[in-house]
Amino acid sequence: MSDYIPTELLADILVRLPVQSLIRFTSVCKSWHSLITSPSFIAKHLNHTSTNTKNLLVKASNSDEKKERYLLCRGDEKFSDEFSELEFPLSTPFGHNTILGSCNGLLCMVNADLSQCVTLWNPSIKKSVTLPVPSLPQSSRRRLVLGFGAHPKTHEYMVVFIVYEMADVMQRKFPSNVLLYTQGAGSWRSIPSVGHPHCLACDDWFPAFVNGSVHWIALDMRAFDDGIRSLIVLFNMGSQAFSVVMMPAALVSESPLRLSIMSYGESLAVLCHGSSAGGSSSIWVMKEYGVAESWAKLYTITLPGVLDQIRGFRENGEVLVSTSDNRLLCYDCETKTFANTGYTGSSDAFSAYTFMESLVLVQPGNGFI
Repeated sequence: MSDYIPTELLADILVRLPVQSLIRFTSVCKSWHSLITSPSFIAKHLNHTSTNTKNLLVKASNSDEKKERYLLCRGDEKFSDEFSELEFPLSTPFGHNTILGSCNGLLCMVNADLSQCVTLWNPSIKKSVTLPVPSLPQSSRRRLVLGFGAHPKTHEYMVVFIVYEMADVMQRKFPSNVLLYTQGAGSWRSIPSVGHPHCLACDDWFPAFVNGSVHWIALDMRAFDDGIRSLIVLFNMGSQAFSVVMMPAALVSESPLRLSIMSYGESLAVLCHGSSAGGSSSIWVMKEYGVAESWAKLYTITLPGVLDQIRGFRENGEVLVSTSDNRLLCYDCETKTFANTGYTGSSDAFSAYTFMESLVLVQPGNGFI
């Protein structure tokens, strides 16, 4: 029947379908397989999916378990027992994985001991690839900082690897080396650290990919002798250059250890965590990207009793909070009420990301199924 449907019309119909249906339809006939697996169709499907409600992906694990759990639920629904559990395809002999970021349906996974083992995984099509280990000289005193995202125009995925040799840091040389892995090249290459400020990006918290750039909380080393000065350093995936975004004025003097950076919808957000249990955490959002004056404190959340730390946001703005008794709660900032998500796990192991389905695969060269 598809022989009587123009290819353009067929593509317009198929692009509205979920990934699992499209994977099944690749077996209908050769022409459908060719259409659905073509880069142009996958890009079109990606653009269409990006306008839909995104899912929520929660990573959870228990300290006495070796297996991690990856739980997926609809971003616009109430939490219930009806969620999908995803199976991570690789074993982790060196410990648990950390989700470095989520972009275009891909998850970038890093081994928790930062052994330079990076895996890109598309749960929707159940395929993954482990990137080659970057070649670095032996060193006992270095800090490794990674970021994951995609080129804002071509959607080509990229992983940036920043190396700070502590001997160079002490001499105010930043950074020691920058490596970039791009989908098209399929290998790591050294790039100039164009525009990198005199600061040390912190790897204690995860980066945020917003507006085509990866962002990290950083410590301004030029002001180190006069006290703490925190800022945000970013790497633009399009221009492949570094620059700085100023922190909200009220947070400049806060220790980077109390700060974390996240995406809040399509905006950049900074969290300031309470200094002790039972303290309060504030959430700041940059209303207009790149404009320091547009920072606004969205909410201050008091975390009494067993409430531990903010772990992420839902697409509707609700806040996910872990507890010291190993639960994950959802906080409605309007009604100031908490609801139990039903998810359990070690408090410090929870992480949450918005996630959308895609056909994008992590294969070097074409990147598609």
